Amino acid sequence: MIAIIDSRAPKEAIEELKLIADKVLTFSSENITYESISGHPDIFIYQDSENVILAPNSPKILTDFLYKNEISFSTGNSKIGDKLNDSALYNCISIKKYFFHKKGFTDSKVLEINSKKEFINLPQAYSACSLIALNENYFLTSDKGILKTIKSAGLNCEYFSPEKILIPIHNHGFIGGTSGIFQNKIYFIGNIKKHSDYNIITDLTEKSELEIVSLYDGNLYDGGKIFFFK
Repeated sequence: MIAIIDSRAPKEAIEELKLIADKVLTFSSENITYESISGHPDIFIYQDSENVILAPNSPKILTDFLYKNEISFSTGNSKIGDKLNDSALYNCISIKKYFFHKKGFTDSKVLEINSKKEFINLPQAYSACSLIALNENYFLTSDKGILKTIKSAGLNCEYFSPEKILIPIHNHGFIGGTSGIFQNKIYFIGNIKKHSDYNIITDLTEKSELEIVSLYDGNLYDGGKIFFFK
């Protein structure tokens, strides 16, 4: 197992992840995008079951790490910047049948490889930050607009309050950025039982047949997801 996590995530979580994964990259960037999301790998990386696409101006530390660990990737067509319309380009979710993002905010290469899937147009461009696809059937979001949209599409989705989700600079983060899924486990940067809505996660993960792993015993931290590779 190979993992990528925000370098500003709690030290205890990073150290625990290093005990679990064979290799871990603590990710950061400088002078590319907003400070609060500068360490978020889901700003620079798009990943689905078959593809990995990086922003063309991804930090060298990221491309070198993937090359060194023989992880295949391609390069997108759009650079990341410091405005909404150029910082959410790769922050989307793709599963077998559906593609989730806000129309007009997606890198063209990412759109191309998902052209045969049903596009679920979300009201939030930072879609991966705000949404977890637990599997093909169950979803969790901390954005009420996304909740309404996904339910309108006939899919199972529950709301998880963003209150007390930690993130640099802002008052709170979002649930999508607090975790990563690998095989039959979902790894959280934090202990879900510290949050008043934790029973929502336990119920959905049980239905999704996912085992919960808490990387440290503190409040959930939004680090722009944890990315896992075989």
